[in-house]
Amino acid sequence: MGSKVLFVLNAIVVLALGAALILVPQTVLAQFKAETRVPELHMARFLGAALVTLGPLLWFAKDASDASAQKRMSFAMLAGTVVALIVTIMGIAASGIIRQYGWALIVVECVFGLGYAFVIFVQPRMK
Repeated sequence: MGSKVLFVLNAIVVLALGAALILVPQTVLAQFKAETRVPELHMARFLGAALVTLGPLLWFAKDASDASAQKRMSFAMLAGTVVALIVTIMGIAASGIIRQYGWALIVVECVFGLGYAFVIFVQPRMK
């Protein structure tokens, strides 16, 4: 799997989640048994806007002709995925914000994190 495939898959996931958080934040938050008060709904929409912004960026990154640009983008995505994983674990374990299906977020973050780590560190050695 190359960085192009990973960028496309990640773009689809973040666009879908971002759109859902903007359009139906209460439904999305309810899936995780998170609070659905007005401040939480507003913050969910902010997160959705950020994800909808990231989606096209990833989509266009797949077409970058410079391999070093794709590698730097992969580094940035790996760093962001690691931070997201830490925040998710904190939300599940420490504060109890995410009460249900937190494992699904962890799985998605781990899959993309491992994918970016593979593209950055392992794939170049395979050539």
